[in-house]
Parts: sequence; C-alpha cells; structure tokens
Amino acid sequence: MKTQITFWGGLDTIGGNIAEVTYGNDRVIFDYGLVYNPANAVMDAAGKRGKSRVLDLLKLDAIPRIDGVYSESSLQGPSYLIKKPVPEEKSTYQTGVFISHLHLDHIGVMDTISPNIPVYMTEGSKRLFHVLEQVGEGLPWKRTYTGMRYGESMKIGEIRVTAFPVDHDIIGAASYLIETPDQRILYSGDLRMHGAHPEYIQDWLNVMREKEISMLLMEGTSFRPEQEEQLTRLCKKEEDIKPVAFSILKETNGLALFNMYHRNVERIRYFIDAAREAGRIPILEWETARIADEFINGAAFMIYREDEEGLPTCDLLEKYESIGVEQINQRPEKYLLQNSYHYIYRLLDLNLYDSVYLHANGVPLGAFDPAYATMKVVLEKFGVSYKSLDVSGHATKEDVLHLIDQIKPKLLVPWHSHYPELVMPLDEQQEVLLPEKGKVY
Repeated sequence: MKTQITFWGGLDTIGGNIAEVTYGNDRVIFDYGLVYNPANAVMDAAGKRGKSRVLDLLKLDAIPRIDGVYSESSLQGPSYLIKKPVPEEKSTYQTGVFISHLHLDHIGVMDTISPNIPVYMTEGSKRLFHVLEQVGEGLPWKRTYTGMRYGESMKIGEIRVTAFPVDHDIIGAASYLIETPDQRILYSGDLRMHGAHPEYIQDWLNVMREKEISMLLMEGTSFRPEQEEQLTRLCKKEEDIKPVAFSILKETNGLALFNMYHRNVERIRYFIDAAREAGRIPILEWETARIADEFINGAAFMIYREDEEGLPTCDLLEKYESIGVEQINQRPEKYLLQNSYHYIYRLLDLNLYDSVYLHANGVPLGAFDPAYATMKVVLEKFGVSYKSLDVSGHATKEDVLHLIDQIKPKLLVPWHSHYPELVMPLDEQQEVLLPEKGKVY
C-alpha cells in the first residue's frame, strides 16, 4: 500500500484547485471551488437548479467526477452523455475534505459534497462563513462544517492533516500538511509575503524547512509572460492601503467612494481608519457592516440606507446610525461611501462633483471581466476619478521561488496558475511535476 495523489482541477487555472490524496481506503480532498469565468455566468446559473445541482455541474464539467463524494440522492436523474460517479453511500473510502480559505474559487461547490463526509476549515473561516450566510453569500445547499484550530491535526484513517496559518487577503486562510505513513505532502494554499501578517509565512517556513517535504503543491498565480505583467500600482503591500487612501481622501474635495472585496476584514479596517483620520465618516453597505460588526472591535461607521423602508438587518441599527442619499449630497466631502459594483446604479442619485473612486480588488477584478469595462465607462460618464488601490493576495514570483528554495521539496507541483510551466525553481536540480488532470500519481 502506498500514497497516491490525483489532481482534479487548478492545474492551468487560477482557482478551482482540487487534489485527492489516498492511502488505501483513507482519503483526503483539498478545496472544492469553481474556476471564475464571468463569460460563463449563464451556464454557472444552470448549476444552481435545486435537486439537479450536482448532475448539472457534472454535465458542465464544473465539478470533478470523483467516486464516493456525492450522495446517492443528489445523483438522481438522467445523466445522458456523462457517466455518473459512484455515490458516497456505495464507496469504501473514508473521506475528509479540507478547505484552505473562503474565496469562491476554493469553496464554490463544497456544498455538493455528501453530508456524510466531514468538511473541515479553520475556526476563522467557519466564523466568517456563518456571517456570509447571513448576508446572502452562502452556498445553495446547507450543510455542516467542522472548524479546526491552527496547529490542530485531524486524522482520516492513516492520514494526518495539520492546519497552519498563512497570510492571504481573507481571514482564516490555511496551508495544510498532509502526512501519510510514507509521504509528507504540503499544500501551500493561497499565500503572500507582502500582506498584513508576514510573520505567518516566516513561522510556516521555519516549520516546513525541517519537515523533509515529499511533494509541495505551490500556488503560482503571479507567474505570467512578460507582456502580461501588470502596471505599477499605488500600493505594493497591504499596509500601503491606509496611507495611500488617506492621502487621496485629503486631496479630494467631493465625495469619495470605495469598492473592495469585503471578505478581506483587515482592508475594511484600513478604509474605516483612513476615512476617520482624513476627517470623513465611513459609510458601509449593510452586508459589509455585518462583517465589520462581527470582526472589528470598536469600528465606527454609518450604514447606507437606500430608502426609508429600512435595512434587511435592522438589528444593526441598534448599534450604528444609518444615512441616506439626501444627507450625503448635502456635504459629500464629509464621507467615504462604499459602492460595490452590484450597487453602481446608486451613483445616479449622488452628487459626484469632484469625486473619486477607490478600487481595491473589488468586483470586477480586472479587464478579463466584461463588467470592468462597464464600470470604467460609468465612472467616466459621471466624471469620477478612478484610483486603483489593488494589492494582490498572492505571493510575487520572487517570493514563490524563495519559498520553494527554502522548503526544498523532493517534488514540486506548481498550480493555481495560468502558466505553471513558468514556475522555474532557483535550484536547477529541483524536480518539477506538471500533472495531468485525473491521472493517478
């Protein structure tokens, strides 16, 4: 009996990483997300149709055809051109699924996993997921999830899995060490060294240097051909966001708006603090307000109220004041107003004279999303100055190569990248595997 690994996604995409490690009848699977492709939005919606969700997603090749993962009831119905996987109830595997963090490209279909299979995530991720469900950002099917502490190990038969904190642009992110009787596999998760907690990465690195890693599954998001290199940005590190935002706010005479991905709790705090220090009142959308209330102690902000009918979560109003467009338009220079893309129509009601829009990795993320061009056209139409405060949640090329060189795995598998072949280790003797989807290694 020996350890085997199969890769089911994420080999040449950013996200959608799914790997299956087996030792005999013991099995662990890592992450269960979707590849983000806004051009496929209509087909993605087809994968949310009630009881047929699993079969729909299998037909779309949006979830892997892995035996023993999906419940028998979720596989009912005609499959036509696809072969149905063996249902969980008829499988001999003892399975556990581990989630590295709560970005949709890592969790988007974790609800399709049979409820009989435990799905683990860090306590921070579990806490955040509970809040996301409250604001309508959960997943279509409800199921239970098991939290685990950093440093804690879970055993699935003969396989031991330990969670380690890493810095990413979301709370609760983890790297996992998978130990079997004959192998030691390290899944980096998504990470960076330029975030708010570089000490997480240094501590992780200090541990992994001593572990004699058999295989390192390393994210390579930042690797791309030179002609695709991104332009120089105003912010290079996460800690740059607050002072850069503060400077822009002080220079702006009108309303300031910001758009960010609110699962990055620390970035919410940076915008709140920058606004306060610049003499402005931060105004959050109610969904973000719910997250801020849960995770940021002593946060001072107002909540945007679109009309007089109130807000979906009225309990927040017992703690925070709300504000409407009429009051904002009286003194727009006093405020920093959150404006996520799905609320961009609100600009129609605002006094946007001499205003600025701070875009910090909020949806739409970039030109690959058709909505990005729409956003830029709308802002230009209203004369709103656009400033990008993007800071990547992923390690730079130099940092990825440094981490690989320090860990020195026997075998490197670069993934979570459009160009994994560009991940060329500093050590020319380092063995690299570019695996095939669905092939057992």
